[in-house]
Amino acid sequence: MGRRGRNSGPLGLLLLALAAPSAAFLGRGTLLEREGDIFGIYCDEFDRGTRVWHHREITREAVRRVIVDHFRTVPPAKGGYNHRDGMTLEEAYAEYFGTESSPKPFLSAVASLVDAAAEADAGFLGSDPRYHFGSERFSESQQILTGRWPRIVKAIQAGDYSAAIYMLGLSLSAIQDFYSYSNWVELGNEEFNPDVGISGLALSDVADPQDGTCKDCSTDASGVGACPNNLLQDILDAGKLTSGYNDGDAVAGRRVEKPRGIAKCSHGGSRDKSRNTGARGGINKELPTACFSPHHQLHEKAAQQAIQATEYYLTLVRGAVGDDLFVRFLGLYPTPALVLVLDTTDSMDKELAALVHTASRLVQQHASATYPPAEYLFVPFNDPTYGPVTRSQRPDEIYQALTALRAMGGGDEAELSMSALRLALHHAPPHAHVFLFTDASVKDPELFDAVVGLAHTKSIKVTPVLTMPIDYGGISGRMLLPEIEEEENVMLSDAAANDIAEVMAEGEMEGNAVSQRRGFGSIRSKRAVRTARPRRQLRSFSKYAELAERTGSQVVESPGDRVEETAKIVEGAAKQAVLWKDIGVTSSQRIKVPIDSLIIGFEVSVTGRLSSAVLTSPSGSRFDLLARNNNAGRGYAVVAFTPYLARVRVDMTQRPNDVGEWTLQFNPSDESSVIISARTPMDIMPTFYTPDTSGNHPSLQRVADQPSRSSDTYLDVVITGVDTSNLRRVDRAYLKDSAGRELLNLDFPIKSPRRNTYLKFPSRNLQAGRFTVVVTGVDGSGRSFRRESGAQWDLVDSLLGFPLGREVWGSPGDSLRIPVVITNTNADNIAQSTYFVSAYDALGSTVSLDQKRVTLGRNESVVLTVTMVMASSALPYTTNTLIVTAISNRGDTSHTQAHLSVVPKAFLADSTPPTCQVLSKTPCTGYLTPETCNQRYWQTNVRFWDAGSGIFQVSTSPPSDIPIFVSGTHQLSMTYEALCCNPMVTISVYDTAANLGVCNVDNGSLEVEPLLNTGEIAGIVVGAVVLLLLLILLVVGIVIRRRRTRTEDVTLRRRGPHNSDE
Repeated sequence: MGRRGRNSGPLGLLLLALAAPSAAFLGRGTLLEREGDIFGIYCDEFDRGTRVWHHREITREAVRRVIVDHFRTVPPAKGGYNHRDGMTLEEAYAEYFGTESSPKPFLSAVASLVDAAAEADAGFLGSDPRYHFGSERFSESQQILTGRWPRIVKAIQAGDYSAAIYMLGLSLSAIQDFYSYSNWVELGNEEFNPDVGISGLALSDVADPQDGTCKDCSTDASGVGACPNNLLQDILDAGKLTSGYNDGDAVAGRRVEKPRGIAKCSHGGSRDKSRNTGARGGINKELPTACFSPHHQLHEKAAQQAIQATEYYLTLVRGAVGDDLFVRFLGLYPTPALVLVLDTTDSMDKELAALVHTASRLVQQHASATYPPAEYLFVPFNDPTYGPVTRSQRPDEIYQALTALRAMGGGDEAELSMSALRLALHHAPPHAHVFLFTDASVKDPELFDAVVGLAHTKSIKVTPVLTMPIDYGGISGRMLLPEIEEEENVMLSDAAANDIAEVMAEGEMEGNAVSQRRGFGSIRSKRAVRTARPRRQLRSFSKYAELAERTGSQVVESPGDRVEETAKIVEGAAKQAVLWKDIGVTSSQRIKVPIDSLIIGFEVSVTGRLSSAVLTSPSGSRFDLLARNNNAGRGYAVVAFTPYLARVRVDMTQRPNDVGEWTLQFNPSDESSVIISARTPMDIMPTFYTPDTSGNHPSLQRVADQPSRSSDTYLDVVITGVDTSNLRRVDRAYLKDSAGRELLNLDFPIKSPRRNTYLKFPSRNLQAGRFTVVVTGVDGSGRSFRRESGAQWDLVDSLLGFPLGREVWGSPGDSLRIPVVITNTNADNIAQSTYFVSAYDALGSTVSLDQKRVTLGRNESVVLTVTMVMASSALPYTTNTLIVTAISNRGDTSHTQAHLSVVPKAFLADSTPPTCQVLSKTPCTGYLTPETCNQRYWQTNVRFWDAGSGIFQVSTSPPSDIPIFVSGTHQLSMTYEALCCNPMVTISVYDTAANLGVCNVDNGSLEVEPLLNTGEIAGIVVGAVVLLLLLILLVVGIVIRRRRTRTEDVTLRRRGPHNSDE
């Protein structure tokens, strides 16, 4: 229970390995507006107009190319796709899905992919050359990539898109690093290497350990600067691959030394101390500045090949999972997934019947919708069971699952709602909307923080819908009962709560008593409370309101006889931007909300008992929210109306003259909440980043969960839709607390909304508490706009992380030992802080910690060990999520998550890729010119074998028809046919274990003849010059003639009067 001292032993090596990470191409954010070079890595004379390729830009460009290819080959559900050269990601998205659709889920997936690639530069992964093709570790890097490949594919097929995004980002980072770390470009290669990361293919012609590879650079004694010709000619002539050594490289905690006595290359740059050992200098191409990259002149060429390689790898992923899964994996779907979590105990018969009717209507709506919800998920829970998960793209399967249920069981009052939510959130795709229906308090509150962490990481909104007998009063725990009024709002397990009480009693943390955060007051008041809930149950009910607020939603109460009406809020869900959000309102409010020209429609949702609520348009139209009248006005519709909920929608396409400032005025009888959201392509994506300055390759690293008060932090404000919305300017961003008070103004260094903008975030100056981010500005028509983040953030006093990376895998029955680092980041207190740590997985496996309570001084860290037993019944190729939380003695909570893959036992695993053989091929001889290639088709007959799990899928690039076959077949033949204008084809073969075999068939290169020969070009040039000279002479002649005419005219005018006098 006590504090562990400084780390020693094998786990202590982990922290040692974090000291100097190393990777190639930097992650993001090395040049920021106003602040410029925050890491001090560019030369003073560096031209800021030079294009810099980070992992971010490389990955985004490759994704753009792959997505554009999908848009061109797969017609949209509505309209057509008209591609224009130079279209951005957002422009292509808007052209395909329509300008009214929000690209936020898609851009969020791309950002997560980029951040995962950047994360490979930090910590243990960043210092290990095997993850970056460094220190000539080509075979090991290739092995890591090919081993991860089936886990990526299986995670996508299992629907765990977050895990797949993370693993794919790690792989893309290594693939891109191959070009900036190795000498592939210097060897004269004009194209990317298609063998990198492909199973069954080795990287040949690698320099031997005893081979010298570099010579001294002709630079100053420091070894820093341009070093263009330092590779040995023997290496270049032999075409051998090599890569640089870095002083910070380490494998399994052991440093990798640059060989002595052998002229090996260094990575190079001012932060690589090995640059002065052996052959002086280096060969990296990470940045276009000599102060960091000795081969900076090749940065652009290396980046272009990295883009091609990334595009190729993404195309292979697309081929492995198919178009439908691929686009959902990348968030390329306008309508979010819909998730229903239902308490099925015997008191929930009305709720079950209401959801059956709702599901029936969803089936009808699905058939007529252009873009219905991306997926439908259903998770029931009872006591002591929860699950299973029903997941489908068809709502009729959810309907069938609901109709097969009967409300029964239970007995005690509380139920396993958090266990069911944890399971649902693991399976739900990012940006889903979860509706929880129950009438019971939380029986498993120890899982609450894990549930919040899962929802926050996936940007999932959770709406609890609670039906309550009138006898029990309000739901949030602050009842009108003396013994309940002081109820704490920091939800802990009983053991952790006792520990905190012990700490406070011992007086160990003077001035650090657990803070009572702002309570979630009762949403409705019962003046005659006939039955009081026990204290623990009331506190558990309050967690529903907290869960809703922290994930950007509201808790919705419903009388038992109005459940059918309340359940209508499930229908018509779409991805919506938050315009305004106020929680815990107890007094009369007058809210003025700007409805800008980019809003297609908006929704007003007010919960709690109200005495009045009126919505007024700019033209003066008034809508009474408490009068159920769907005919109140054009474009106005009531979604749901009960004594505790008023939700309406306004279609702005039917009210084009009411763009401007709308007013909502309401008077609550007790505590209420209001959220105003809109259908619009313009939304905000606030993300926090911290500068990683400790390593050799600095970058901004994404804050995985909550920002810390002791670290330098930047807030990256991305405004979606700016490429198509023609915004005029962004005025400001500011932080707002739960009560609606403005906490901090953040100054934009530029007003252009088309930039990726990093704002300095002074976390050290903020008081503890939760907040949202608000951005205001002016749209293209001169109208004000306002956007608010739905989810809340919290400033925390600890930092959690997995030093070996967040990718974990094991086989059924394995016992995994996973290290976790916790750091005290409490900047306010020089004394020690105590943290209460817990660990859970998403599926209810056996998980334990070697220490559940740690006490640390400021900036002190300790390595904990999570032991997780993989269930022997776990199915291979499924996924899981490990969530670790730490609650400080102040009451704030930090989270971190790891993605777990279940792989088969080694002796059962199929790791051999399919093979192929070209049986025949017709030639294109004589038909390989642009004039003749469309006059002849060519064919090739190919046979595939797979001796292991059998062939699962075949795809070709360019696309072609694939013969129908039974999955798992061990032998397959196909014929590929194409015009000679496409004389090459890549055939990708995937077995059921996700191993990949690639067969390239080359039928020659298309001969693109020059349109004109040299003589003709020279003749045209001479003719053009002669013509230009003639034009010049003609102009000169005209000017001279006009001047002579003017002179003669003046002379005549002067003589005219004189002659008349005569």
